[in-house]
Amino acid sequence: MGVFTRQQLLDSGVSAGAIDYRARVGTLTRLLPGVYCTGEPSFRDRCVAATLWQPDAVLSHLTAAWWWNLIDDEPEQVHITVPRSTRARCPSWLRAYRRTIRETSFVDTLPVVTIEQCIVDVSASLGGAALEPFVDAALSGSVSKRGLAAQCAKSAGMAGVTEAKKQLRQCCPRTLSEPERLVARALTAAGYFLEINAAVGQYFADLLDRRARVIIEIDGREFHSAPGVFTNDRVRQNALQLEGWLVLRYSAALVMTDLDAVVRQIIETVRRRRKALS
Repeated sequence: MGVFTRQQLLDSGVSAGAIDYRARVGTLTRLLPGVYCTGEPSFRDRCVAATLWQPDAVLSHLTAAWWWNLIDDEPEQVHITVPRSTRARCPSWLRAYRRTIRETSFVDTLPVVTIEQCIVDVSASLGGAALEPFVDAALSGSVSKRGLAAQCAKSAGMAGVTEAKKQLRQCCPRTLSEPERLVARALTAAGYFLEINAAVGQYFADLLDRRARVIIEIDGREFHSAPGVFTNDRVRQNALQLEGWLVLRYSAALVMTDLDAVVRQIIETVRRRRKALS
């Protein structure tokens, strides 16, 4: 299976009549004007076809996120960005955005926006509930906050920049579970910037406020219910409390069902402890 332009097929010795005949009988699938696929096209085939159809195009938005391994599921459409002067009608499976293309990367030989630009693009098209975990996961991997901030500065005025800057202020990368991430995000939104998976002596805390000497632990059944882990958690907690730390423990189930109550208690505890220890 492959994707070819009409000119590539002609150059390989396939006649114009043979191309048209194969397209009629279905052994060639016409994906775009002058672009054909042998067999049923995959998502990757459609991406290749889009870049062959518009040689100045780059894969962008959620399509770029898929190529950069920032999302697992294939998007419903292929997204490309083309120069402003491009005028072309897209089929339903393809969406084109028009703007000046400043930088291009290549992933598996295909032109793709840079990973930082990809996050800005997705910030313009993805809703808040889905955008927050997307940004947190991206910043937990190969994207740095400094790199994303620099991209926002270079892309000033572009769609997605305002939301990307907001995400930079509120992001909580490197959490180890969704309940931890939700608690960290809620605390950050309230102005409480706790350290995430921070070292405390020989131990690590899920969330940590050094001023208040408060540690927050979110216990998920998959990690903390085994007998050995349960015992080690208690040994660890006793050692930390003997060093003057207050350890607050919450089950992942409670976080998922009553996040607001959990966050209110943490904030009140941190506020009181900061005042008492100042």
